[in-house]
Amino acid sequence: MKICMVTNMYPTPDQPAYGAFVKSQIDSIISIGHDVKVFQIDGRRNRLNYILAILRLRRLVRTTNYDLVHAHYGLSGIVACMQKRFPVLVSFCGDDLLGTPDGKGGLTYASRAIMRAGQWVSKSANGIVVKTRQMKYFIRSPRDQKKAVVIPNGVDLELFKPISKGEAQKACGLRSDRRYVLFPSTSYERRKRFDLAEKALDLLKVKHPEVELVLLYHKPQGMVPVFMNACDAMVMTSDWEGSPNVVKEAMACNLPIVSVDAGDAWEVIGNAAHCYRAYRNPDDIADKLNCVLVTGERSNGREHIAHLEIGNVAKRVLAVYEAVLKVS
Repeated sequence: MKICMVTNMYPTPDQPAYGAFVKSQIDSIISIGHDVKVFQIDGRRNRLNYILAILRLRRLVRTTNYDLVHAHYGLSGIVACMQKRFPVLVSFCGDDLLGTPDGKGGLTYASRAIMRAGQWVSKSANGIVVKTRQMKYFIRSPRDQKKAVVIPNGVDLELFKPISKGEAQKACGLRSDRRYVLFPSTSYERRKRFDLAEKALDLLKVKHPEVELVLLYHKPQGMVPVFMNACDAMVMTSDWEGSPNVVKEAMACNLPIVSVDAGDAWEVIGNAAHCYRAYRNPDDIADKLNCVLVTGERSNGREHIAHLEIGNVAKRVLAVYEAVLKVS
């Protein structure tokens, strides 16, 4: 099968983690024998690049045959749907259907526009993939909901796996006489709620003065599992998530997780040992982190996410391709 992948998220040398999950899915589809053309859109630099991308894609499909065009993210879906030669599958990623909180109880104006575009894409696309059941129900039209298939992003279990904590700490420059809680984002992205994690850590230090918060962002994909193995726990405090890949990746490394209710994080954690669901307040988060540090044990998360192995997920995506081609 020959697929044109249209995406506005893809790793770059300066941001190696940006769209890493898209690249992982593309690589997994290539690995089972399919031909993939990656069509990138740099929409972050200039929104006009989306208009230029429509023209570029139309030129491409006039001269090259594909079985299907697969767009990642709603705005990429607009570009993909502006060509009519080949059927279009759109994978929604989160805020393109759910919106982005503005910190005041509402949604940002920009994300509202993206959400409206997502509804148009839902009607225009031949097939839809969403990451969670919640996202499916944000598609307004019952008819379009029926087109949607829930497929979470897969995890590369060869990359994300348990390794020696001591070796991992050496590679990350961390000390063996400290305890570390991983915060998988920057301190300035508002919806990730670094302030909440920081308050929880301040409370935790009363019982564990040796504990430190480690921020994980803009790291090469190969270093992410190393940091996960070097730390004692991961904390997720976001106001909003779609289907956070970092939770699945931490599970694959058997890293204990304390998470608020964000996206499908609680569903993914399930009843894994030493992983905790927390209320969105610093006292409860600190209490749950204390439980992790007191036991000092790793989780058994890896066995809970085995079904999300990236090859298995690739086969599910290919089944959707075949279903779209049958009805197009």
